[in-house]
Amino acid sequence: MIKLTLAGVAGAVLVFGATATAPAFAAAPREIPKGFLKYEHKKAQHEHMGWEVTDKAQPLALLTDCPSKRPSVRKAEDSRTVNASGDSDYRFAEQVVIMPSPAGAQQVMKRLVTGAASCATKKLATKTTSAAKLGDEAFTFSAQNVSKQSLGGAERAVVVRKGSAVLVYSEFTAYGKIGKHDFTTLLADARAMAPRLCQAAGEC
Repeated sequence: MIKLTLAGVAGAVLVFGATATAPAFAAAPREIPKGFLKYEHKKAQHEHMGWEVTDKAQPLALLTDCPSKRPSVRKAEDSRTVNASGDSDYRFAEQVVIMPSPAGAQQVMKRLVTGAASCATKKLATKTTSAAKLGDEAFTFSAQNVSKQSLGGAERAVVVRKGSAVLVYSEFTAYGKIGKHDFTTLLADARAMAPRLCQAAGEC
């Protein structure tokens, strides 16, 4: 009886040892901390602006005139978007998207630039310009409806990648030629938020 019992214990030890080396569970998807975005708490501070904050998957907040040219971010681990509008002539968005890997975020950036270029027509002038010293990579984007009679709607944005995170600040106004001054606030916001993207992505 004693030999049988010892044999049973030895068998149990072998089984336990086998399970102890089993592979670990996959890491849970990353989540953007509440209150992370700069304008997340502005809703109650602007009576004449309509503000919406959502964690639901949203298309990237630029390429308004060419939505089909936006790269897909459906595989994002998490995202948050702040949308604001004062009237039909003004829209603003702040957005962060966490992709599964830095390589995935790089593809989003690459396809955004490609999409912006292919969005240009005789009636829509588009431009992307690299923004130095901002995240791992960044660019400014503009789209201007043009005609011989007048200038139409104007969209401008700053897009930053830091690791797996993609950050977007964009504005749309009805009229007026886009100039460098139109990017002042967008760039300032992006510079303030870019260092914090490491916190949201859980890397860097």
